[in-house]
Amino acid sequence: MANKRPVNRVTSKRRPAAQRSAGNRVTAADVQAAERPTAAAEQSTKSGRAAMSARMKKVTRPKPKPEPGGSARNRRTAALCGGAAVVLALVAVVGFLRPGADDSNLAYVDNGATDEVKAAAQHALTTIYGYSAKDIDSFRDNARKVMTGKMLDEFNADKTLDTGIDAIKQTQTDTKATADPIGVTLLTGDRAELLVNLNIEAVKDGNPQPLASGPIVLRMEKRDGAWLASEIADK
Repeated sequence: MANKRPVNRVTSKRRPAAQRSAGNRVTAADVQAAERPTAAAEQSTKSGRAAMSARMKKVTRPKPKPEPGGSARNRRTAALCGGAAVVLALVAVVGFLRPGADDSNLAYVDNGATDEVKAAAQHALTTIYGYSAKDIDSFRDNARKVMTGKMLDEFNADKTLDTGIDAIKQTQTDTKATADPIGVTLLTGDRAELLVNLNIEAVKDGNPQPLASGPIVLRMEKRDGAWLASEIADK
């Protein structure tokens, strides 16, 4: 029987390398040395945060500004429901008597100019929103003559206009528009803003059917001596 190699029962292959080699042994001094850079980094981070916090305290944050026009719009809507004509008349009187009032607003001082822009607004709105089926072919050109600015741009860009004109021809439906300028809130040499009651009805075989009714804010611009509708503003 062949001789077997003696087994070294003291040395085990499963022993960690750190235990089999004294040169690779990890000591307490090694652990302390490894922790020193980490502690220094943490201290540096804390110092940086403290400095940043001190700088932030010196910054004065601006106070949020209230949203413009919100409460004013609500008040104006309530005033319209309670009697817009009376309210605007009082505003005109107060604006005229108030010290330091803007003299460029002719709505408070020039009755002739005020009447002129009212008439122009009435003509523009009834031309844009009122038409008869038999004259619908001339509607597009007539409407462009009383518009300018944003209102004219939107009219020219309206891709549904041709379809609407064809429908009016087929159904032979007229549209009646009445515009009642309640008052002029702003009037300068070439700009105006009016509050207008606008009522639109579709008329088929002599029977009117309401389409839209209520006050609107119409802005106008004076071009080549004529007042033209430029925008219907959101209330």
